[in-house]
Amino acid sequence: MGGSVINITSEAEFSKYIQSGKVSVVDFTASWCGPCRMIAPRFEALAGRVSSCSFLKVDVDEMSSISQTYGVRAMPTFFFFRNGEKLDEVVGADIAKVEQLVNKYAALSDPFPSTGGNTLGSGSGSAVPGGLGGSPFTVATDRVALIDMGFASDRVDAALRATKNSGLQAAMDWLFSHADESVPAAGPASTNLSVTEKEPASEANDDAITEEEMTAQSLKCDDCGRLLRNAAAAEFHAVKSGHQNFSESTQAIKPLTDDEKKAKLEELRQKLALKREEKRLQEIDESKVKEKVRRTTGKEMTDIKEKMAELEMKKLAEAKKREKEQDRIAKQRIKDQIELDKRDRAARAEKEKLERQGIQAAAAPVQSPVAAAASAAGPKEYNEARIQLRLAAGGAITQVFKSSDTLSVVYEHVASQTGNAVGSFKLVQTFPRKVLDDQSKTLQELGLVPSAALIVQ
Repeated sequence: MGGSVINITSEAEFSKYIQSGKVSVVDFTASWCGPCRMIAPRFEALAGRVSSCSFLKVDVDEMSSISQTYGVRAMPTFFFFRNGEKLDEVVGADIAKVEQLVNKYAALSDPFPSTGGNTLGSGSGSAVPGGLGGSPFTVATDRVALIDMGFASDRVDAALRATKNSGLQAAMDWLFSHADESVPAAGPASTNLSVTEKEPASEANDDAITEEEMTAQSLKCDDCGRLLRNAAAAEFHAVKSGHQNFSESTQAIKPLTDDEKKAKLEELRQKLALKREEKRLQEIDESKVKEKVRRTTGKEMTDIKEKMAELEMKKLAEAKKREKEQDRIAKQRIKDQIELDKRDRAARAEKEKLERQGIQAAAAPVQSPVAAAASAAGPKEYNEARIQLRLAAGGAITQVFKSSDTLSVVYEHVASQTGNAVGSFKLVQTFPRKVLDDQSKTLQELGLVPSAALIVQ
């Protein structure tokens, strides 16, 4: 038989074991870790069955220096050492993987004695169908699970033999792929799961197992006494109930009857339907919230657009108002100029008529001091011309030019502002209406000083 699990209390003790030529299996654990406490009995049982390896336990809180040195981040974590070299590791409560690696590396240590310690999956305590290797507890629970699913026991045994106890999923795949085939007979090396009455009494006595060698058929929660089929079920129970004390049990869980299976299936269907209904209602609530947010956001965007449009309309209205005022001033100036020209022409015509008749023209009327001063000062000269250019697409461009600039300068300015070529548009005077196409004349010569409004066509 093997030994017991050694609790490491110092770095020197830890170094002594891992530096030896014997394979050391180290369990990094914690007192507050539920999965660690659940798997501890099986790790201790493993240490009791295998004598060729040293089984160590390191509390990560008490020996934090060791766990930090090897970068342990999760509990439980299992490391394999020999001659100071790390051989392998297993992260999580995967005892089947630990047992597999113990079988793999046990040969590196001293060979197993012919009597006493056993390799995993061998010896009289094995309940593996067909006498193949593997974890007795894992294989036994896989067999019970497959039988509970409705597969015949002989086909389950054949599947486990054919897949070499590679796990529940591999056995199920084999059963489905060989559903129409007959069950192959067990080989000559196979052993039955129990001793039958037809076997000789001597063989029965030779193969009889003691209570200590009985294979675990289930896990038991020591807190509530509930039996669990496998480690996954125990871990789920620990998470759900908060219980942390588990142990192996030789009591097999009875398979469900057809009525119990139907009841369980109906219960699962009802739970699934309830979950779907809860999800549907949750999606409805979420959609309502999203729709409310969408409407609120849409209203806010609409209000912002309306305010921006209102501001734009105000700007356009003010610009149009200024444009109308400028047009009015320009038209009034033109009217005054036309009226003045009429008076000058009428005065000259009257003077010429009198001269032809030999009549002396009457003296000019005496002007007021203000008018005289204005006449003496002469007409005011302007050096700049303020031109308003109305675009065909709407809007206007206002620019101040020199009175000596030619009309071509105005054409080039319009082209730079609109992106159109110079020859693709014309400038038209509004009053009197005429097309300005002689680009060599100055703005002064064209009468566009001091201000004028032109249309871009």
